[in-house]
Amino acid sequence: MSPFNLVLAPVVILVGALLAATPYIMPPTECFTVTVPPSAKSDPRIRAIYRRYTIAVVAATLVCAAICLLISSHGAAIAAVSILPIVLGFAAMLYARAQVRAIKEQEGWAASQRRSAAIIADDSAPRPISLAWNLLFLVLVAVLAVACIALYDRFPDRIPMQVGFDGTVTRYADKTGGTVLFPAIITAFMGAIFAISHWMICRSKKPIDPAAPASSALAYGSFARAQSIILLAGGLILCATMGITFILSSMKTISMQAAAIIVSVAGVGFVIAELWLSIARGQSGARLATELRDSDEIVQDDDARWILGSFYFNPDDPSFTVPKRFGVGWTINFASRTALLIIAGLILVTIVFAVVVENLL
Repeated sequence: MSPFNLVLAPVVILVGALLAATPYIMPPTECFTVTVPPSAKSDPRIRAIYRRYTIAVVAATLVCAAICLLISSHGAAIAAVSILPIVLGFAAMLYARAQVRAIKEQEGWAASQRRSAAIIADDSAPRPISLAWNLLFLVLVAVLAVACIALYDRFPDRIPMQVGFDGTVTRYADKTGGTVLFPAIITAFMGAIFAISHWMICRSKKPIDPAAPASSALAYGSFARAQSIILLAGGLILCATMGITFILSSMKTISMQAAAIIVSVAGVGFVIAELWLSIARGQSGARLATELRDSDEIVQDDDARWILGSFYFNPDDPSFTVPKRFGVGWTINFASRTALLIIAGLILVTIVFAVVVENLL
């Protein structure tokens, strides 16, 4: 068993814990991606569905975490097992969704009328932090670049670039300007991804509940602000950790395996922060919204717009980013040309980045 496995297993458990908690942190009018009256979650049949889902996800997570501890040298197998809880969690969600839909049809739960709400902009209302904060990524890139150039002579002629799960270096690259500046290059790329993610949060559709417009706007604003702070802080910490550990491992101050473990620990911290926020506030501020909502009616039902409960497709909605129906964070409107162009652009940039890095190394 390698030290990396000891880090990966807790990551699998944390991700599984978030998946198991997801149904409990969703807005009061949503149950396994199905629109229901808030009181439905007290229905014994619904509560039984929650229990079965939780037991299934927790069991799958523990089994996968145990397997991660046992597999030591098969990278592909470890990667497959580590994402298996996500796949099984999605399958369990779909099964629970079908059961809730059957109950909804049986009970005749439906919106009595289509209502919408408009919230007058209020400068004092919570909102995501300014995009200008992402300029800190440029500062970090500059610092890493200066450090790499200053330490150029201390880099070996052959720089380790990749390490296996067993700690063995599997790839080296000759020392060049590109390989020495690799920490700054990867940080610039990741910083751009984090900045685009932040921008999409700022441009997202706000899930205003017509039955409680002011309180739901307050709850969502608080959630989006907290998420943007975690995204920025987590992104900076992760990028800085990757850059510093790469420099140290290249100069053989620490091993590449130790560097990988340190970066993984930073990633675990990111997941823990997301788990804390999810439990404390719920998706889109659902916990606060639940406390402030005093109506049990269904005033808006968008079930038909969500394919498999997870993929939003609404050509009549100009929004290209919306809060997830199941899970924490945001997803795109797959009917929006803007959203599809953004995704295509990100894929293209990623491919170009990979090709450029491959040529540099």
